[in-house]
Amino acid sequence: MKTTEERLLKMHQRADEIKRHRELTGIGILGTLSGALLIGLIVVMQQTRGIHHTVITGQSTGSSLLSDSVGGYVLIAVIAFLAGTIITAVAIRSRNRGRQDQGTREE
Repeated sequence: MKTTEERLLKMHQRADEIKRHRELTGIGILGTLSGALLIGLIVVMQQTRGIHHTVITGQSTGSSLLSDSVGGYVLIAVIAFLAGTIITAVAIRSRNRGRQDQGTREE
């Protein structure tokens, strides 16, 4: 029969395995989404490649970016910003979890 300490040790090891599995699953999902985003951006860039874009110099408002079929570039910029924000947030969360895990293992 196992002692209480052995059971607790086994339980903590299993919990660590489950956490690692979840993190790897999350990383896999992020990789898949990043690949899909890359393909989407390539498609949008191919669609907007043949369109002649002009810049309106008389207006200095953000709405001038949406005139003359420049919406594809704006869409690419928004998607890239959102992807960068999500990836940064996940990386920071992962780093903080790693620090917490190291702190609990040292104790």
